[in-house]
Amino acid sequence: MATRADEFQALSDTLYHWSVYDPAIKCEIGCTALKVASGWVVIDPVPLAEAAWKELLALASLRAILLTNGNHVRDAAALRERHRVPVVTAPDTRHDTTELKADVTLLPNELLYGITSIAIPGASAGETAFFSQTGVMVLGDAVIHTHPEIGLELLPDKYCADAKQNRASLRKLLTLDFHTLTFAHGAPVTNRAREKLGALLDHKT
Repeated sequence: MATRADEFQALSDTLYHWSVYDPAIKCEIGCTALKVASGWVVIDPVPLAEAAWKELLALASLRAILLTNGNHVRDAAALRERHRVPVVTAPDTRHDTTELKADVTLLPNELLYGITSIAIPGASAGETAFFSQTGVMVLGDAVIHTHPEIGLELLPDKYCADAKQNRASLRKLLTLDFHTLTFAHGAPVTNRAREKLGALLDHKT
């Protein structure tokens, strides 16, 4: 994967994001980095320029790579080899990740650096959300935010395993206390994120 982001965006002291347009899929692809007590956890890694990586690693070491689904391997293999860190997936994601074999399976209700996995059946195969106790919800393909002027959008039905089930799965996330949403495709939402997701689901029900 040759496309690289030149820089990252610091959304808070513990939440970073970077993205780049990928001509291969004609879409923006994004990566979330959570700074936990022992270092960085990177979710759906997008290649990042060397200078930007050095800046991040000056703050903390890389500890783990998480994948929201099997389509988002991206730069995971290269980062794993370079930094000797594990690739972590939920059980369903592990099953649908064919490009590489995950090192760790994060079971439901199990915590990794304060992060838990939540299965999102109905979206892409193996779709998983990651919820950080800091109030950040990280989504893969189930919801996209590639056109901020439009707002949040559900993964188009034609790409869903079961569009109705995807909506039901996402609605369960509303029981959790999060203020920020990040995506594998699109700009982060850093205020009233849970309300905005709820409004999207109410509109589509």
